[in-house]
Amino acid sequence: MQLVAMSREDIVARVNVECPHARDAVAVARAVVPYLKRQIDEFQASALFALAAPFDAKGSRILEIGTAWGFSAAVLALACPEASITTLNPKPTEVPYARRNLERFPNVSVLAECSWDYLSRYEGPELDMVFVDGDHSAEAVRKDMAWYNWLRPSGLMLFHDYAPKGSARPCPPVKDACDDMAAKLRRNFDVMVVDDQQVGMVGFYRREGESYGA
Repeated sequence: MQLVAMSREDIVARVNVECPHARDAVAVARAVVPYLKRQIDEFQASALFALAAPFDAKGSRILEIGTAWGFSAAVLALACPEASITTLNPKPTEVPYARRNLERFPNVSVLAECSWDYLSRYEGPELDMVFVDGDHSAEAVRKDMAWYNWLRPSGLMLFHDYAPKGSARPCPPVKDACDDMAAKLRRNFDVMVVDDQQVGMVGFYRREGESYGA
């Protein structure tokens, strides 16, 4: 998916042509999870739904890093009701809200821990998708990138808040870390959904035999 320098409305419209259930699913997620300023924007949620939908199958596993109150996890659950979804949030004040908001989705588990702590004891199986929207410091994002090696071939790692300084919602640490990952993998992003205000998401589909070392 490559949608760049388009208005948010046009991105939503384009995604909905390719994935007709995306708009309705985002509306359901918005109704289920109370608004939180940190949550992903509607155009990003539509793209997230469309990108996750191909992984909807029994046995599929999705990891989300950064639950907040559960909006994006709800989008993932609606896109992939057959998949097993684990979402991580180390903030003890937010976890109860996320669990309550997501209780209607039996395939979602909310764990109260950091991604690197969970990684230290993770023994598999391979993952189909990893959505990174946790701690946005450069150091934390690079730690999260270690999960790339747990993706199965053709699995997707997607990063939220790819936005340079001067954009409508700047997040230079994430942009710089993602650009560095692209340089280390020696290829361009497979996914780039960036609006005309330079705010968006990027990602990679893992290739056979490919690994990432931060």
